[in-house]
Amino acid sequence: MSKSTPYLEKPLPNSIEAERCVLGAILLDNDKLAVVVDNLAPEDFFFVHHQRLFKEMLTLFDDRKPIDTLTLTDSLHRKGELEAAGGASYLSSLIDGVPRISNVGHYAQIVREKALLRGLVHQAHAIQQRAIEGQEDSQEILDKAEYDLQALIQLQKSLSKCGDGVTYRQAGYQLWASLTEENPVRVCTGIGALDDLTGGFRSGEFIVFTAETGVGKTLLAQQTRRAACDKGLHSLYASAEMLAERLLARELASEAGIKHWKMRRPEHLTVEERARIAKVGESTCIKCRILDGEISLQRISRAARQMKNDWGLDLLIVDYDELVDSPGRDETDQLRNLARGLKLLAMKLPCVVVLISQLTKARVTQREIPTLRDLYSAMAKVKHAHIVVCVIRKYVQELEGDETEATIAVLKNRDGNVGHFKARFDLARLRFAAEADASLQPPPPQEEESGQAPTDDFPF
Repeated sequence: MSKSTPYLEKPLPNSIEAERCVLGAILLDNDKLAVVVDNLAPEDFFFVHHQRLFKEMLTLFDDRKPIDTLTLTDSLHRKGELEAAGGASYLSSLIDGVPRISNVGHYAQIVREKALLRGLVHQAHAIQQRAIEGQEDSQEILDKAEYDLQALIQLQKSLSKCGDGVTYRQAGYQLWASLTEENPVRVCTGIGALDDLTGGFRSGEFIVFTAETGVGKTLLAQQTRRAACDKGLHSLYASAEMLAERLLARELASEAGIKHWKMRRPEHLTVEERARIAKVGESTCIKCRILDGEISLQRISRAARQMKNDWGLDLLIVDYDELVDSPGRDETDQLRNLARGLKLLAMKLPCVVVLISQLTKARVTQREIPTLRDLYSAMAKVKHAHIVVCVIRKYVQELEGDETEATIAVLKNRDGNVGHFKARFDLARLRFAAEADASLQPPPPQEEESGQAPTDDFPF
């Protein structure tokens, strides 16, 4: 990185002294790396040779090797990067003049603060350039700026001192209020065994629903959304896979007890079935929303915040990760940013966020119950998720009849138990239930007035 940029007369914010003190303190006491490793990344250093040095320190640390001028010099020399990192004499000079190694946390805070200021400068310039070039509309520019600004805000929060947090007593008050609340807000799936295992999903949690293609992860998410709606909770369903009309058709068919294929062939609907659809449609919450079409993390964030401000938001479902546009250098980086962005959104609003994700099929064919490693691009999602729920249905294409066996597994549960249980899947109503649940039972038939034609009134 250069010391200045073409659009600035002055150098970008930096502190060579703080950067040298961080590196020198680590060379004098390797334990100091543990103090700063969660708050500093190589790119936070302004000077390129400092970036190389810190990156190599992390490598030695991961390899459980000592970090001193000798090992660092040797490691960089073998990689052909010694001169690019300043040379052997510069490495030796880092341990000279470190005021107090006990202050390494303060030096690291200065380095991060300067990195934040540089980020603001770069972002302001990027907004200016995109606006001048005019290749994007104003909303696209604002969406990108908003996402980048949120990333910088999270960086700034990590720099906040302890006084900006809450005391244990304040946290205790909040916990006690949740324990004594008569009707705590929980997002449940309507599947008794699953809700017992997880205790329901709490506001601020990031949940992952996963399965192979065609098994029913989207249907489980829709079933969860409807169960939340029945409790008066507000939801936003962001679908990059299906239009709003088709999503609603699935839900209404499930709730009305109608074979789902009839929603695509309405000429086969009876008068009584049309009446049931209208009845179920009347209970559809007018404050719940569907976001379809081209979906991006920025668009989801904007819609979720707007809905939270207007009516409240309890549940956000994102369907599904590989189709959502998010920033990043490559697919892995994009999925990592998506998972992190959704988790931060869940905590900030707060609400429950459910992300629908694929299993890597080639890796699960030999196992009855998949593992967390079987999630597509698993690491970011496993790291950030509070709960991971997996749906398994074997031989999906070969099944016959109206019901089929299924297994639902909780692969990760940060605050509770993991495990799996047998379930049933109603092929006609597109609905899951544990074997002990009664939720698969069809709704009681409604009386049909003889000769009455279906109503033309819009039921929603």
